[in-house]
Amino acid sequence: MEEKEVDLRDYITMVRKRWKIILVIFLVSTVASGVASFLLPKTYESSAMVKIGTIKNSLLEDPSTVVEIFKTKPVLEKVAEELTIRPTQEKVSELATKIKVRERSGLLEIRGRGETPRGALELVNGVLAVLLKRHEQIFERARRVLEEYFAPDRERLAEMKKEIEALERKIDKLGPTNSEAKAMVAFGYMESLERSRDRYHESQVELRDKIMKESYGTIGTELVVAPTASENPIAPRKKQNIIIAGILGLFIGFVSAAIVEYFEKPEKVLNR
Repeated sequence: MEEKEVDLRDYITMVRKRWKIILVIFLVSTVASGVASFLLPKTYESSAMVKIGTIKNSLLEDPSTVVEIFKTKPVLEKVAEELTIRPTQEKVSELATKIKVRERSGLLEIRGRGETPRGALELVNGVLAVLLKRHEQIFERARRVLEEYFAPDRERLAEMKKEIEALERKIDKLGPTNSEAKAMVAFGYMESLERSRDRYHESQVELRDKIMKESYGTIGTELVVAPTASENPIAPRKKQNIIIAGILGLFIGFVSAAIVEYFEKPEKVLNR
């Protein structure tokens, strides 16, 4: 216990004796950090939230797939084209560092960084344009498949309608039923027309129910939170950088003072 107390007093004495070293290193580190933070270019960020569309309650595209494709060169080149940037290797690599896509609370979050608020906003809009076009194509392909699935039913309805129209024309041609034979023919046409109309309406209801069943849970990708231009930069974080540099400077200053003290009094240290 006594030895520890002596060591603690030695540390306090060392700090009092070597405070200039500690102070100089502290000031150098904080001033250097402050200057560097003010000289570094500002970075702004914009973000948007997207809800991925569904087909029969199945996602158009898995969020993890979307995250990965926005790291690939072909998709990044499309983003560059949306921004009217020549898609060189250097520009594509730069875009990859500025774009961040991730899943968040069941939605897709898109973040983009730029040297100006407008630049960050345009980058996010470019990513959104590429994503929405991609999903529109997937959705359109799915819609065509559904249309092909319903095509036979629509054709059958069209044939029924033609049949009804043909019977109506035949009834109109008969004119006044002034004879028993003509009345019998007209009666037969009327019965056929009534049955055709009933079948037509039943088929319409069946097709409508079928469409509702097959199309349930089918919706396109939509923008939930639109991107906005933020006037507050996210980097450099001046205060945070200065505080960290100050703490680090105190630590390095204390260690430096201890090293100086150790080499100036080697015998005292070795005897302990």
